[in-house]
Amino acid sequence: MSSTRYYLPTLVLLIAALLVPVIASAQTTGKIRGTVVDAADGTPLPGVNVSIDGTTQGTVTDIDGQYIILRVSPGTYGVRASFIGFAPVTQTGISVQVNKTSFVDFQLREEVFEGEEIVVTADRPIVQVDRTTTSSVLDGEQLASLPVTNIREAIDLQAGIVDGHFRGGRTGEVGYLVNGVPINNAFSQDASFEIEQNMVENLEVISGVFNAEYGQALSGIVNIVTKDVADKWSGNVLGYVGALASSRDIEFVRRDVAAGNNLSASDFSSEFVSYWDAADMRNVTDVQASIGGPLIRDRLGIQTSVRYLNDKSHFLTRDLFSPADSSQLLNSGLPEEFWQIESTGSGDFVSRNSTERLSINGTMSYNLSSAVKVDYNVFTQGGTFTPYAHFYKYVPDAVNKTEFFNQTHILGLRFLLSERSFANLSYSFLRDKTDVRLYESENDPRYVSSQLSSLQGVNSFAVGGNDLFTSDQLTQTHTVVGDYTIQANNVHQAKVGFSARLHNIDNRDFGIERSFRTGFQPQASPDQFADNRLNTNPKELAAYVQDKMEFENLIVNAGIRFDYFDPDYDIPIDWAQAELAQIPDPSNPDQTISNRVAADAEYQFSPRVGIAFPISETGVMRFSAGLFFQVPAGGLLYTNPEYEVNPASSVNSFGNAGISPERTLSFEVGLQQGITDRIGMELTVFSKDVRNLLGQEILRNPNGDFAIRWINRDYGTIRGITASMFQRGGGTLAWTVDYTLQFAEGTSSSAGEAFGRQQS
Repeated sequence: MSSTRYYLPTLVLLIAALLVPVIASAQTTGKIRGTVVDAADGTPLPGVNVSIDGTTQGTVTDIDGQYIILRVSPGTYGVRASFIGFAPVTQTGISVQVNKTSFVDFQLREEVFEGEEIVVTADRPIVQVDRTTTSSVLDGEQLASLPVTNIREAIDLQAGIVDGHFRGGRTGEVGYLVNGVPINNAFSQDASFEIEQNMVENLEVISGVFNAEYGQALSGIVNIVTKDVADKWSGNVLGYVGALASSRDIEFVRRDVAAGNNLSASDFSSEFVSYWDAADMRNVTDVQASIGGPLIRDRLGIQTSVRYLNDKSHFLTRDLFSPADSSQLLNSGLPEEFWQIESTGSGDFVSRNSTERLSINGTMSYNLSSAVKVDYNVFTQGGTFTPYAHFYKYVPDAVNKTEFFNQTHILGLRFLLSERSFANLSYSFLRDKTDVRLYESENDPRYVSSQLSSLQGVNSFAVGGNDLFTSDQLTQTHTVVGDYTIQANNVHQAKVGFSARLHNIDNRDFGIERSFRTGFQPQASPDQFADNRLNTNPKELAAYVQDKMEFENLIVNAGIRFDYFDPDYDIPIDWAQAELAQIPDPSNPDQTISNRVAADAEYQFSPRVGIAFPISETGVMRFSAGLFFQVPAGGLLYTNPEYEVNPASSVNSFGNAGISPERTLSFEVGLQQGITDRIGMELTVFSKDVRNLLGQEILRNPNGDFAIRWINRDYGTIRGITASMFQRGGGTLAWTVDYTLQFAEGTSSSAGEAFGRQQS
C-alpha cells in the first residue's frame, strides 16, 4: 500500500495531536488492584487507605471497596491496607510485572488490641488471569539463577523460540525495547546493543500476539526494564572464569623446524591436539559490578552497572604464517620438494570467534515533585569481535576484526496527572558505530597484496595474505516516544500515544588495493566498483489507541495501530538498466528521461485484540489475533546504493527502497491451568499467515547478464503448538519443561534463495 509523500506526515501529526499532548512509550510499569471487605460479613469498605510499603504510592478504596494503584515499577512489594477501627493488614511478596495487573484483596477485621497489625505472606497466583497472549516475564533474581550468561540465552529458553527465531519466523523479526524505547538498528534490524544480565530488573518476552503499543515487529517483542535506583545504598561484584573442559582431539599442521623463509614441505607435519592443550586455561572472563543508592533521600539517586566480558570461544587457529609471508612454486605443478615456503609465525594456538566487550549502564533519577519524575539512562558498549575464517586457519592475523561502539541516551519525564492517569515522555539518541577492518588506516604498510602464495583447492589453507576490504557503518537515531494512560473507571484502562524515529544511515564499504597502479602502496581502491557509499535519512512514525477492559470474569485487550515509513531514497524506473541515471524515453526514443523516482512512503492500520476468561478457579482460556507490520532491514533496502553494474561480473544485485513492508496475520488460542499451588501448565495453539516477505526477482540486463533486486514475493504459513509445564520458585527447586511442534511452509526460508535455485 503506497501513498504520496506530502499529506501523510501531516495526517500522522494531526492524529497524534488529537490523541495526546505527550508522546508515547511502551509500557514499563504494572498495576495493583483489588477489593477491601469486612472480614465479618463481606461488606465492601470505602475510604480504606491502601499503600505500597517503601514507596509514596497509594490510594483509597471507592464506595464499592475497590482500589487501583497505577504506575508501579516491576518488583516485589508489601501492600498495606489500614482503616480506623480495623486492624491493619500487610500482604508481602506481591509481584508486579510489566504490563500486568496484580490482584491483591483484603479482609479487615475489627481491631481487638490497639496497635495490632496482621502480616500475611501472599502466594503468587499460579496463573496470570489478565494475560491475553503468550508471554513470559523474568525478574533479576530469576535471571541470576538461570544457567545462562546473556539475555539472548534466556530468551531462547522460552517455548516457541529457537536460536532467535520466534515461532518459525525469520531472524530480524523481533522488536527490542529498553525502558520503553525501541533500540533496533535501522540498518541491521537487530538490537543495537546487548543489555547485560546484571542490568535487568524485568525481562518480558512476548512470542504471541502483542498489543497495539508495540510495532515494527512480525514475530515477537523483547521488553527490558533496567534496574531503578534503590532506596538504600547497595552494591555487588560478581566474577566468573571459565575453561574449555574437553579432551577431544583436533587436527592441526605443525612446523617441525624453527621459523624461517626457506622451508620445505617436509618441514611440516600433521598432529592431533586436545582442547585441553590448545586452548587457554582461562577461556572466559566475566566480571560484573553494580552500585547505587540515594544522594538526596526520596529526591535524587543514581545506579551504575558495569560488565567486562572476554569470551575466547572454542574456535582455535594456529599462528604458523604471517600475512607478509611469501612462498614460491606452491601452485606451479612441480613436486613438493621444489616448494620454497616462508613461515614466520610463532606456532602458538590462537582463539578466534572471540568477543571482548565492556558495557556500562548509568541511571539517574530525580523526583521534581510527588507528581513529576525525571530519569536519565545512558548505555555505552564497546569492544572487538574477532571472527574465525577457516581459510586463514594458519594465518590468524590476516582476518578483519569488527570493532563496535554504541552509546544510547534516554531522557524520560514521568507525569502523575491524577490518581487514575499518568503520562510518559521520552527522548533518546542512539549512535551505533561498527568498523570492520584489519588496521586503523587503509594506508597501513602492513597490508599485503593478496593470497598469491596460498595453496589452491577445496581443502587448502592460506599461507599468507590478508583481508583487503573495510566497512564503516554508522547508524544514528533520534527517537521520541511516550504514552498517556487513564483508568477511566474500574473496568476501562485506556492508553493512547505515538512515536517518531528519525534515522541517519551513513555507511561506506571499500576495497584496499596494493598494486602497480597504487605504486605498490596500500590505499583505498581506485576502482569505482570497490567503493560504495550510502547516506540516507529514513523516518518512522506511529500512533495507537488501546483499551484494557477488566470485567469480573473477562479481560479484553483491544487496540489499533497506525505505522508510516518513508525510506528517503530514489529507485530506478527501469531496473534492467538500473545503473543508468538517464534512459531513452519510450514515447520519444530520441530524447532521454530520468531513470530515478522517489520511493513511495508506506503505511498500514493494524488492529489487535486479546481476550482472557477464567474457566475455573485455577484455569484461564485466552484468544488473541492481530495484524503486524515491519519494514525490512536497511541493509536490504539499500544494497548496492549507487546501483553500479560491474562489467567484470555476470551477476549484479540491487537493493530496493520501494519494497513494501512485510506483514503477518497471527492468531492463537491458549490455556493456563494450575495443577497445584506451585505447579502449572500452559498449552497454546497458534497460526501465522505471512505475506510480502522479501525475495529475489531475477532480471536480464541489455547485455544478457543477471540483475537481481529485492521484491515482495515470498509468503508462508506457520502453525503449531507449544506446551509448557513448570514448578514455580519459592522452594529449593524450580523447573520448566517446554515442548514445541510447528510447521512452517512457504516459498523460501531465507530471502536470498531464489537466485541459488535459478543457478541450479
